[in-house]
Amino acid sequence: MTSSAGQGAETAAAFAESREERISVGDARAFALDSDGFACTRVFDEPEVWRVELLMSQTFLPSVNVFVVRDGAETLIVDTGTPDDYNDTRLMRALVRLGVDPAHATLFCTHAHIDHSGQARELAEAGVRVTLSRATLADMRRFSTPTYCDYMAERLVGEGVGAAEAEEMANSIWAHVTDFERDEVLCQALAAGDVVRCGRWEFMTVPVPGHMPGQTALWLPERGLAFTGDVVLYACSTCICFWGGSDDALGDQLSTLRHLADMGVEHAFLGHGVQEGVLAERCQGNIAHHERRSARALAAVGERPGSTGRELVPALGWHVPFETWEKVPALTRWFLVSESVAHLDHLVCCGRMRREKDDAGVNRYWLA
Repeated sequence: MTSSAGQGAETAAAFAESREERISVGDARAFALDSDGFACTRVFDEPEVWRVELLMSQTFLPSVNVFVVRDGAETLIVDTGTPDDYNDTRLMRALVRLGVDPAHATLFCTHAHIDHSGQARELAEAGVRVTLSRATLADMRRFSTPTYCDYMAERLVGEGVGAAEAEEMANSIWAHVTDFERDEVLCQALAAGDVVRCGRWEFMTVPVPGHMPGQTALWLPERGLAFTGDVVLYACSTCICFWGGSDDALGDQLSTLRHLADMGVEHAFLGHGVQEGVLAERCQGNIAHHERRSARALAAVGERPGSTGRELVPALGWHVPFETWEKVPALTRWFLVSESVAHLDHLVCCGRMRREKDDAGVNRYWLA
């Protein structure tokens, strides 16, 4: 978190204490949060849903979404956005303008990445009830430990990445996972199929593993509406990495995409960007995209049997706007290498590729 703890506490206190000063939005369908173009927009009427767009830093995605559902005096907040010097103010400004009473508000975090859960402490300090799935809490416990960071670096070294670069890349992603227990955020962990209530509405928790093992969506079947976290995006394909919580993260993602395509979701509220077409078609398009990338991996191994995972990364068809590998930011390099490895894991699990360690302990790949 780049903003100071003191600043976050002050913002949370201002939110909690401004209950009597809340301004009704009336018939407005959107309002600005600052002079930089970030806004709060009404995106659904029944139930009433508002999209709060916040800054997304350190990746190529320009923004991240927080959703606010209102029904009478009750409010449901879905995800928190990335914590920084401005997002906490933007989010609290939106909640105040929407008339949110923290004593009657619930936060649900779809997964453990910092851009979806990193401002939970400020909301909890203001009096908001914090919830997440048991699987997401398990992710936080597993992935936020220093030993897990060491595991990620060791896995990268085992795929042929140099030790120093592996440590740099592992640290870049490790810093993006939150842990409510470490940060002393009081929360309620929900089982799969439990409901999160907001006034008249009951949103069902649905496991959607892949992007993270514990990622969980909220589903309102009577309206065909779902808050899907980072299951599927339109700006890009969701990043799938090796996590250690699954032997086949890409296989999990493909199963999730098939399930989501069959659920009948008409209105998907995404972690980043907006729905730009029929969700089922986007899910099927993502499946085909991953299959093409896996086919490239198979072709590359056929041409160069015994290649390391790192040697196979360029063959998977990544489009990177940098002249040299060294100029690519560490977090982006993590995404590229870890998703390449996730494809190799998937092909090994499917029996289409075999993996053996060489004398140096580095994985090498052959067609099965």
